[in-house]
Amino acid sequence: MEFLQLTKQEFERFTQENFSHYTQSANHFEYRNENKKDVHIVGVKDENNQIVAASLLSEARTLRFFKYFYSHRGPVMDYQDKELVNFFFKNLTKYLKKQNCLFVLVDPYLVIKTHTADGQIIKEYDHQNFKSILESLGYKHKGYSVGYQPMSQIRWLSVLDLKNKTEQDLLKEMNYQTRRNIKKTEEMNVQIESLNINETERFFELFKMAEEKHGFSFRGFEYFKEMQKIYHDNSMLKIATVNLKEYLQTLDLQNENLKEEVLLAETKLKENPNSKKQKTAITNLLQRLKSSEKKMTKIKNLIETDGEKIDLAAALYVYNDHEMYYLSSGSNPRYNEFMGAYKLQGDMIKFSKEHNINRYNFYGVTGDFSDTSEDYGVQQFKRGFNADIEEYIGDFIKPIKKNWYFLSKMIAKVK
Repeated sequence: MEFLQLTKQEFERFTQENFSHYTQSANHFEYRNENKKDVHIVGVKDENNQIVAASLLSEARTLRFFKYFYSHRGPVMDYQDKELVNFFFKNLTKYLKKQNCLFVLVDPYLVIKTHTADGQIIKEYDHQNFKSILESLGYKHKGYSVGYQPMSQIRWLSVLDLKNKTEQDLLKEMNYQTRRNIKKTEEMNVQIESLNINETERFFELFKMAEEKHGFSFRGFEYFKEMQKIYHDNSMLKIATVNLKEYLQTLDLQNENLKEEVLLAETKLKENPNSKKQKTAITNLLQRLKSSEKKMTKIKNLIETDGEKIDLAAALYVYNDHEMYYLSSGSNPRYNEFMGAYKLQGDMIKFSKEHNINRYNFYGVTGDFSDTSEDYGVQQFKRGFNADIEEYIGDFIKPIKKNWYFLSKMIAKVK
């Protein structure tokens, strides 16, 4: 086997053919290489000159004179192949020493357990050999964290398996309320639009509302523009909107149909005045008519105060050949009744099926399954789509220049 730097084309082909995270991509490499000059692609070729492992690594300055390296959910490889794992990481150390590396952080895209949305373990995966090899090579596992960590990628992801399932299968497996909410968005004529990079502000306004609602600050406006530049042909900003004038026309048509049904039922009752069935039918129809007229009045008032077309919810999506990632989103709580977030998910799951993408990744949850968890509402939303929770192995850190590394840790403690 040979450890070497790979070309962008070699790396792209390998990550397309082998399951990998969206950050392990040629797009990511190309953008960082052109704009930051802080990225490396390394890998291993076997005796037949076939690539068997690859990883995008980024670097950053630390302690003025040194660099630290990060693996971005890599490397992409068969983690069960002990010989390959040992060879890759031994040679990675040699490579990093030449790069004046102080330490390296590795967070393999490697599931250790699959849970139900309630936290019950469905399946466990044995990766002890992998962990043992890394620890024997000087890597320290940073533990099995719960919650959001400011300096680490989220360790718990909510994932819906789309493989070998039709759209109807997926709908049937969702809970009743989620299925009903998706259907209601169609009844209300909620639409999905694609935003170009110059319309990022429409997304960001809704995203800021989510930050205010949940009391957190995640990313600034420029981050979302940069994400679209990095993953230019594999990213999408989607927004759910509703045209209230069109919705009012739909309600008006429904209202007229209800009036006709009332007249028909009243005619039948005249023909059979003692019919309890017709009396009950008229009562139900009048209730529906009253509700419809009330809704129409509300929509008319909303048009007067907020305009004909309203932005409901928006989200940033990135995808590769293996997964669709629902990364960041926001919605206007004033318009929750239109359920824009459900329309977004329904349409993007459909998009994934049409493009033969087998995993729909709702992305991070805390891993705290109690009803007091900070993301309880988010978990319940994702749970409705029948997504499972995947728990990942977490971070490994290795000092490359040990003396300088431990000195830096001592200085940090003093500060």
